[in-house]
Amino acid sequence: MVSEKIKISLKSINDELHSTENRREQLIKESRDVIILCSQSIISLHQGHIQESQLKLDKAKDLYLSLKTLAQVDLLRYLSMSEQELVESSLLMSIVKNETLPGLDEIGVSSQAYLFGILDCIGEIKRMVYDMVRLGRYEQAESLFRVMQEIYSDIYPFSIYDNIVSGIRKKLDICKILIENTRELITEESRRSILIESLKKLDSNL
Repeated sequence: MVSEKIKISLKSINDELHSTENRREQLIKESRDVIILCSQSIISLHQGHIQESQLKLDKAKDLYLSLKTLAQVDLLRYLSMSEQELVESSLLMSIVKNETLPGLDEIGVSSQAYLFGILDCIGEIKRMVYDMVRLGRYEQAESLFRVMQEIYSDIYPFSIYDNIVSGIRKKLDICKILIENTRELITEESRRSILIESLKKLDSNL
């Protein structure tokens, strides 16, 4: 016959698991909202709407902090994607505002999310470089390209930890391709600019 103590223990375990499951469902749902807000913030940045972008980023940060409290320790893994998006949008905001890039403690995410978020940001910087080139702002494009290179160089040594931080080597390989493509664009535009200036001088001399 099942003892009363076992019944009490099983009820306690059931209550605990039920509470955990409710927290898990809330985290999954609301972490999507963090991702959406970060994506909207990035889009606004690319459109030049910095104030609007900052508002969305601030909302994302506030929601993430509340979810982090809800997750406690056992369910933090359900916040990994939203953490990466938060890092990516936070870094991009600092780059646009020409501010110092935020550190791990400032954003308050996991180490892996911080690394992945920084690498994801390289793709967004590439978009900005292309926008600057299209607008004829070559100095800004080159400055952004240097940021891409510096980020990649700083994180590349972490490729040796691929067995611990699974997927980081693959992300680094993708970033390398992005950087090389951007380098080709910068070089091509630089040569084109020099050619145009030479033609203008020749025309004026004639």
